[in-house]
Amino acid sequence: MRESDQYTLRGMLHRTTKWYPDNEAVVDETTRLTYAELKDSAQRCAAIYFKLGVRKGDRVVFMLYPSTIHCVALFAAFELGAIPVGLHYRETAKALAPMVERLSPRVLVYDAGMEDKAKIVLDLCPMVTGSIRAASSVPAKLAAGANPDAEIPADLKDHPMEFEPMPIYETDPALIVLSSGTTGVPKGIVHTHRSYTDGARGAVFNYNGLKSGDSYLNLLTTSFVAWYNSSMAFFNVGAKIVFRSKWDPEECLRTIQEEKISIAFLVPTMYRMIFAKWDEIGKYDLSSIRMAAFAGEIMDLNTLKKVKKYICPHLMQLYGTTELGASAGTIMFEEDMVDDLMTSVGKPMPNTDIRIIEPGGTRFDELEQGKSGEIIVSGPTVSNIVWDGPGIARKIFEPDGKSTWWHSGDMGHLDARGWLYLEGRTDDMIISGGINIMPARVEEVLLGHPDVTETAVVGIADQSWGQKVMAFVVSKNPDLKIEDLEIFMKDSELADYQRPRAYKFVEMLPRTATGKMNRKALRDK
Repeated sequence: MRESDQYTLRGMLHRTTKWYPDNEAVVDETTRLTYAELKDSAQRCAAIYFKLGVRKGDRVVFMLYPSTIHCVALFAAFELGAIPVGLHYRETAKALAPMVERLSPRVLVYDAGMEDKAKIVLDLCPMVTGSIRAASSVPAKLAAGANPDAEIPADLKDHPMEFEPMPIYETDPALIVLSSGTTGVPKGIVHTHRSYTDGARGAVFNYNGLKSGDSYLNLLTTSFVAWYNSSMAFFNVGAKIVFRSKWDPEECLRTIQEEKISIAFLVPTMYRMIFAKWDEIGKYDLSSIRMAAFAGEIMDLNTLKKVKKYICPHLMQLYGTTELGASAGTIMFEEDMVDDLMTSVGKPMPNTDIRIIEPGGTRFDELEQGKSGEIIVSGPTVSNIVWDGPGIARKIFEPDGKSTWWHSGDMGHLDARGWLYLEGRTDDMIISGGINIMPARVEEVLLGHPDVTETAVVGIADQSWGQKVMAFVVSKNPDLKIEDLEIFMKDSELADYQRPRAYKFVEMLPRTATGKMNRKALRDK
C-alpha cells in the first residue's frame, strides 16, 4: 500500500485485506466473499472500468440493490480514484436522467433486474459511453435490445488489473451522495477520502468498540448516506456485512438468527413494522445482537421501549444527514434513554459542535438555551461541496475559517443539560392562529394509540386560522374510526390547538428516495 493511501478508501480495503484476508467481508442471499476475494474482484472490475475509459476523477453511477456485487463495483471505483454515485433507483428513468446529466458519468453499472430502466437512462443520456450489467441475487428479466459492454461477476475472470492506478490523496473527492430532496434534481454532496476514513475510525466509538468479529445487517439502499456511514466502519475493522436486496420484517429476523448478527441498524419505521407482526414473527433467536441502532427519523417512545425489551437492551441512536458524513451529528446510548431523555437525539459526537440559531440566520445568531430554532452543525466529516452547485453550497454551508457549519433546515432545541431535541423541518412548522405547532409532538402522542402503526402530521389551509393540523394515519385495525382517534387525542396531554382537526386513513405513507417522510407529498394531497 502506498503512503498516499493512508487516508483513502482504496487504502482502507487494502489494509484490511492484508490483516484479515480470510474474514468474511460481504454476504447476500447467494454470494459470500472474503476480504481477499472482495479486493481481487474489485481490482478486476476496476480493470473493466479502465478499459471503458474511466480515469481518476471520472464519475461512475450505480443502479444497484444492496448486494455483494455492489460492493465490488464500489471499491472498483475507489481503486481507480473514480467517484462513485448511487442513484435513487426507485425513481423513474425520466426522473433520473437530469441527475445523470449533471454528473456526466463515464459508466453506468446497473443490476440486471433494472435493465429496462437502465436502457432508457442510457438512451436519454448519451454522455454515458459505457455500461455494465451486474448480476445480483435479484431475479432478472433482461430487456430486449440491451447491449452492455460487460457483465459482472461473469467477466471478472478475464480482466486482471495489470497496471498501476493513479495515486489518490486524502483531499481528493471520494464519493458523491445524493440528497433526498422532494422537489427538483437532488443535490450531489461531495465527500473526500479523508472525510470517510476519519468517519470510519470515529464510528468505532459509535458502535461501542467495533471489532473484526462483529457482523452487521445492512438493509439500507445503496444511495442512502447511512449505507456509507455504517458500512465503512465495518470494512475498516475487517467485520462482516450482510445484505438483503429487499425489506421484509420476518426475513430480517431470520437473517439475524442465521448470520448471528451483532449490530442491527434499522430506521424507526422498520422497527414499527417488525412489532406490527411480532405475534407471528417474534419466534427468532436474536441473542447474538449486542447493539440495536436507529436513525433517519424520530423514534416514538412506544417503539423504543419495545426495541429495548424484545430486540436488545443496548441501544444507539444517531442524528445525521447526507451533508454531515459519518462522524458529525449527535449520538446517544441506552443509559441515557430514560425518562424525558427518551425523546432526545443525543449530544454532539466527539469533535462535533451544534448551535441553535434564528432560522435563516448565521452562526452568530445563536439563541438562548431552551429556545427553538434552526440546528447548525460543524464537525470533522461535514462536507462543503455540492456537485455542480456552488450557489447551493453557499446557502447551506457556512465556513468559519477552520471548519464548516452546515445549516440543516431542521428545527430543534437544546435543554439545560445540552441534549438535542428535534421538532421537525423549518418548512414543516404549522402556524395556526399565529401559534407555532411542530408535527413531531403530535405524532408522538398519536403513535401511543395501540392501533396506530404510523402517522404523519401536516398543516393544511384553513380560512379562519391560516392552517389547521391534519393527521394521516396507518392503522393495523381496519375497524378503527376517526371518532376513536378524536377521543384518544382529547384525553391526551396535548393542548387543544395542537390536536388534529382532520384525519385521513392511508395504507402507507409516502417517503423520499432515502426513506424519509415526504410531508410535501402529503400536503399536496
